[in-house]
Amino acid sequence: MNPPDKADVVIAGGGPAGSAAAITLARAGRRVLLLERDAHPRFRIGESLLPYGNDLLRELGVWDDLVADGRFMEKRGAEFGTADGAHFQRFSFAQGLGPAHAFTFQVERSRFDALLFARAATAGATTREHAAVTSLAPDAHGVTVTYTHAGTPHTVRARHFLDATGRDAVSGRLLHLPKIATQPARRLATYAHFHGVTRNDGDAAGNITILRAPGGWFWLIPLDAEKTSVGYVRLLADLKENGLSPDADFDRALAAFPALRDRLATAHRVAPAHSTGDYSYRFRSFAPHPRILLTGDAAGFVDPIFSSGVLLALKSAHRAARLLLRHDERPLGPLTRARYTADVRRMMNLYRGIIRAFYDAPSFELFMHPEPPWDVRRAVLALVGGRTELPLPLRCRLHAFHLCRHLQRWLPLAPRIPSLTACPPPTQA
Repeated sequence: MNPPDKADVVIAGGGPAGSAAAITLARAGRRVLLLERDAHPRFRIGESLLPYGNDLLRELGVWDDLVADGRFMEKRGAEFGTADGAHFQRFSFAQGLGPAHAFTFQVERSRFDALLFARAATAGATTREHAAVTSLAPDAHGVTVTYTHAGTPHTVRARHFLDATGRDAVSGRLLHLPKIATQPARRLATYAHFHGVTRNDGDAAGNITILRAPGGWFWLIPLDAEKTSVGYVRLLADLKENGLSPDADFDRALAAFPALRDRLATAHRVAPAHSTGDYSYRFRSFAPHPRILLTGDAAGFVDPIFSSGVLLALKSAHRAARLLLRHDERPLGPLTRARYTADVRRMMNLYRGIIRAFYDAPSFELFMHPEPPWDVRRAVLALVGGRTELPLPLRCRLHAFHLCRHLQRWLPLAPRIPSLTACPPPTQA
């Protein structure tokens, strides 16, 4: 099939954000060209879904596909602790969020993204793999997009362009958009897939595990019956100080802490380790031109701690697609662009607030308390579950949580955890 030379919307990036937007737009009858630089299946990190994202997955028509696939692990809760094994808390989604959001899935992104990309094609979008955008030329009436498809250059004219290219952020790079780092200290995440990691029993078998350590933290995410994603996030300065490679430091850290040693005692790595650095940022505007919108990680990324990446990608892409449906041929006005940026930034900032708490030792002490004051943890669990539209009672509890975590520095509302060393938290950019 010859590639189209005209489209209503060109979307760059065939991950969750790009595919979600393509499905929404194509179902409404818009001509959509979805470009993916690589080919599915391809490796991506960000493997843990949140229960409040289930509603959008159902609307997109992919929830039944996830259930029918049979290989994705059900995620019925989350557990947090310290890497020395001295402190541990387990949270059940059914108890904290109710039966409607009692579980979601852990997903190996190679399969999950391929499933969404195929659904976009079924919805009517024209999809292209091995298709990389090389230039953008926006004007008052649309955007001229140049891309290479399997090495051959093509040009397409569109009413709007939607950037869903993740941390590649093709719009930011090609249009030289101003970018803001949202952490005062640089971090590095190293991660790999393992077989043989010890799992929880029963309904907790698919839980994500987050373990705090001095200066960093670990994740363990069961992906299917055999495979587990294991990651380590630490300050880049600490890595440079010990002089090890990221891979060697990863192995050292996994062997250094009792909680990790116990879970990995019979495990072996089944894929090379990957590393990602300087991953927390955002652009000043998520609608930098009347014909361009940024979604998901192409707009900004907070931090991987609470697995908000895929959720924010899906939600921002859905908002962007609905916005473009309302405007059709019209450009996006200044107020509309400002509102879109503010709405997506609001969701990001909700997570940035509790991420600050995670990196801060007194706040983490409060979070680990089984019965914190004023039931403040209920609001945190709502966010951990992916609820970004908080009713007034939860908003009040969230404010109370932030008040308590500041008081914890001087007044021990929760027992101290001496093994923790505070990491520099993300800024409120």
